[in-house]
Amino acid sequence: MHFLLANRAPIGTIEDWGRRQFQKSKATLDKMQDVPVGQSRDALSALRIDRTGQRRPRSLGVWLRRIFMLLMLLLIAGGSYLGAVQLGWLAPPTSTAGSWFAVPDIMKNRPEVRIVRPTTESGRSADATVVATGYLESRRQARIGARAPGRIQEVKVEEGSRVKKDEILAVLEHADLDASLAATEASVSRAKAAIEEQNVLIAQHKREFERSKKLLASKSISDTEYDQSRFQLDGSIARMESLKAEVQLAEARLQEAEQLKENMFIRAPFDGTVISKDAEVGESILPGGMGDASGRGSAVTVADLDNLEVDCDVKEDYISRIQSGQAAEVAVDAVPGRRYHGLIRKVIPMGDRARATIKVKVTITDPDSRLFPDMSGTVYFLPEPNPDETVTEAPRIFCPDDAVVQDDEGEFVWVLDDRTHVQKARVTSGKRKDGRVEIVNGLTGNEKIVSNPPTLTVDQAVKLSE
Repeated sequence: MHFLLANRAPIGTIEDWGRRQFQKSKATLDKMQDVPVGQSRDALSALRIDRTGQRRPRSLGVWLRRIFMLLMLLLIAGGSYLGAVQLGWLAPPTSTAGSWFAVPDIMKNRPEVRIVRPTTESGRSADATVVATGYLESRRQARIGARAPGRIQEVKVEEGSRVKKDEILAVLEHADLDASLAATEASVSRAKAAIEEQNVLIAQHKREFERSKKLLASKSISDTEYDQSRFQLDGSIARMESLKAEVQLAEARLQEAEQLKENMFIRAPFDGTVISKDAEVGESILPGGMGDASGRGSAVTVADLDNLEVDCDVKEDYISRIQSGQAAEVAVDAVPGRRYHGLIRKVIPMGDRARATIKVKVTITDPDSRLFPDMSGTVYFLPEPNPDETVTEAPRIFCPDDAVVQDDEGEFVWVLDDRTHVQKARVTSGKRKDGRVEIVNGLTGNEKIVSNPPTLTVDQAVKLSE
C-alpha cells in the first residue's frame, strides 16, 4: 500500500497529466486529417459535405411515371364528367340549360305521383255501364281433411288431377283398425253360430215338450216332469232372443269398426280438380289442424273449375246500375285478347263502410282450361242491348277521368318517360262515364300516364307511389 501511495502523483500533477494526454490525442487526430500538429482547430470543424459535384440528371422512368399518372387523372376526370352529364348533374356544352352545372335530380323536389295505363277496349265492353276489378274463385272449393287423426300412408293424387265424387284422395295408416275389424267380424260370426246352435236346442226342447203333453194326458208322467219340459222350452226360446241381441250388438260393433276404417280414407266430396296437395306421406293429420305444431288440417284442396266466378267490389254510387241476371264481359289479365261471357249471380246485401263498396258475384258461363282461382280480372257490366245501335269492334282507348288536364292550349295528360320525368301529351277526349274518359286522339294505349296529377312542369323528375 505504501508502494501505491508512493507512486501516485499529487492532484495538481494529475491535471497536468490529463492535459498532456489531450494534447496527444489531438495531435493524433490532426495527423489523420493531414493537418499539421501545430495548427489549432476543432476536430468537428473538419467534417464537410462535398457539394462541388454536378447534380445527376433524373432517370427516364421517373418522367414516364409522371406522364402515366397525369393521363390517369385526365381519364378519371373525363369519366366523372360524362357520368355527371348522364345523371343530369351537369349540363353538356350543347344543352340549353345555359350553364355547365345543373342542380342534380336527387337534390330536386320530386312530387309523388300514381301511374296508370290506358285500357284498350272494343265491342260492347267499351259501352259498359260499370267497370269493376276482382279475382276469380271456384263456386265450390274445399280443403279436404280427415275425420280422424292419423299419419298419411298414401296420397293418390297430384296437383291438376281430375277427381270424381267419392274418389279416394289419400289414405291414413290403419293396420290397427284392420285387426280390430277382423276381431269384430269374428265376434259376429260366433254370435250367429250360437243362434244356429240355439235353434237346434229349441227344436229338441219343443219335441220333448210335445211328447210330455201326450204322456201327461195318459197319466204316464207326473206334472213335475211336464213342467220341467215346458220350462226348458221357454228357456231355450228366451235364450234365442238373447243371442239375437248379441248378434245385433256384434254387427253394430262391426259397423263401427268399418266406419273407423273408412275414416282413414280421404275422399273427394264433389267432382273437381286438385289445385293443391297440402300434405305428404308420413305427415300427421288432424281434424281442424292449423299448422305443423298441431298437425296438418287437410291433405288436398279440390276446386270445381267448371263453375268459376269473379268476386268483385262495385262502388256504392254505381250499384243501382247492377241487378241479378245482368250480362257482363270478363277480361282476365292472364289471358289477353279473350273476353269471357258472364252473368251476375248475386249482389251480396252487405256493404263495406271502409271502402264504400258492395260485393258482387259474376258467374263465367264459358270458362276454359286457362282459368284458375285467384287470377285477377276485370268485369264490364253491360247495358241492355239496343237493336238500333251498331256495335263497332274497333279498339277504343280509355283512361281515368282525373288524368286529363286542361290548360290554355287544350287538354293533355302527363306521360312518364324512361328517365322518370314527365312530359305533356296533347289529347282529344270523348265520352266521360263512370270515372273514365275515352281518348279519341293522342294516345296509343301503351303509355304510362299520371293519375290525378299535382302541379307539374315539363321534364320534371317525379317519384312513383307504391
